[in-house]
Amino acid sequence: MGIELRDLLILVAGLGVAGLAKGVSGMGLPLIATPILAGVFGPRAAVTIVTIPIFASNSLLLLQGLRRRELLPGIVPLFIASAVGTAIGTLLLANLDQRTFAILITLMVVTFLARGDRLLGDDPAALRARILGPVVCFVGGVLQGTTSIASPLVGSYFHAQRLAAADFVFVLAAIFELNAIVQLVGYGLQGLYSPEVLAIGLLGLVPTLLALAGGIALRGRLDPVRFRQLIVALLVLSVANLLWRTFIA
Repeated sequence: MGIELRDLLILVAGLGVAGLAKGVSGMGLPLIATPILAGVFGPRAAVTIVTIPIFASNSLLLLQGLRRRELLPGIVPLFIASAVGTAIGTLLLANLDQRTFAILITLMVVTFLARGDRLLGDDPAALRARILGPVVCFVGGVLQGTTSIASPLVGSYFHAQRLAAADFVFVLAAIFELNAIVQLVGYGLQGLYSPEVLAIGLLGLVPTLLALAGGIALRGRLDPVRFRQLIVALLVLSVANLLWRTFIA
């Protein structure tokens, strides 16, 4: 797997745009970057490469939002379900029926966007919310382990909970960070991090983190209504992109 100047420019541009989206919304990095990198390095390598920027970007978002760490004890069951799902996903990398998953993700995102408030209710501690949360995060973990892309599903679930912008970003960063750690360990044990893959992933940190910082600054200027509108737009675009990649591209 060689890397030419054209490939390098694609890497920088793709991860730059992805990092900007991540900084603004807390999601969208693998959604944008993985398809772009897959066109250059192939799907399996792209999923492996992008785990490095995912881990680094979520680490910075967690440090930036550390004051919201009191949210973490309340989502421990989601952490566990997500980590288990991701571990399974790393073992199934590139072996799952992506069309079936694309349809299921689309249906679940549409359901959460249209009826999420009624599904979850007003009380996050209600039984249905306690059941749905781990299920969503487990499936999201499987998706992150196999494709690196969990934000359409997990993001729509937390969007339905109407979290404040900073809380939304912090919670997603915490879940995706744990998933990324599981990915790094799982892919490492499978020998997927060749020296070249590792070098490309580390190189990708430069555009990702620079753009992430810009996105964080931009997010501070968005009011809550605009932020929710942005999340809805990203979720809709993510589903459209997923369906296009799966059934047309």
